[in-house]
Amino acid sequence: MILFRILTLTCLALCVSACSTVQIAPAPELHPAAAPLAAEHPERAWWQLRFKLTWPEGEIPDFSRHLLIADQIIAPALLEYQEDIALWRIHRRAGRTPSGHQFSLILYADEFTAQALAADVEANPLTGWLLEREMIEETRFHRRTREELAALEDTSDREWPLEIQRSWPYFIMGASQSWLLMVQELSAEKTLTGTVSYDDLLAHYAAVHEEVTAQWREFGQHAYLHHLSAVFGYQPIRLRSSELRSF
Repeated sequence: MILFRILTLTCLALCVSACSTVQIAPAPELHPAAAPLAAEHPERAWWQLRFKLTWPEGEIPDFSRHLLIADQIIAPALLEYQEDIALWRIHRRAGRTPSGHQFSLILYADEFTAQALAADVEANPLTGWLLEREMIEETRFHRRTREELAALEDTSDREWPLEIQRSWPYFIMGASQSWLLMVQELSAEKTLTGTVSYDDLLAHYAAVHEEVTAQWREFGQHAYLHHLSAVFGYQPIRLRSSELRSF
């Protein structure tokens, strides 16, 4: 069984005041259980909660806002419903297509849990603030039925062997947890507490984004790629140029 942990999840404590400030509360300590290997259940299906970010023509996508959404909106929701979510992952993309620039939470849970989490996310004052300032265009919660996305493999790439399709959600959940914890560790080092403005939050997570990017650039090969290769016994893989994308 793959064990995982998330140390601390920062959450919003009070509503937005008239001057667009927010009170940052001390982070609660979390010790979640391991993801079950037998995650499939008659009541569970895959659900997607997507933030479509504003992306003006001629500009590069601002990925730092993903960190703000992840730490201040998604993380508290995951903390609230962690016992009822079997699997989850983060997905990030930006392309000049109708989908555009998106940050998504994809989770495997029952309908009640998924809808309750989505309602909390959409009611979060920061979600409203981002919408009002046109930093995000919309949030979209994709409701699914058992017939659509019920099996473990239903959100995996259909070109993969079935064994990879069914095991991959565990891999990407661990990677998502590692990324989120890295964001939180770096965020905590910059000591963001008390009453702060949302503009300060944007600047804070822009700085955290730069730190995450620098650490990935410097240590990603050894910390992640090398040790992933070790898990598979250092066997060679076939690289395809179509998979080597900047975003």
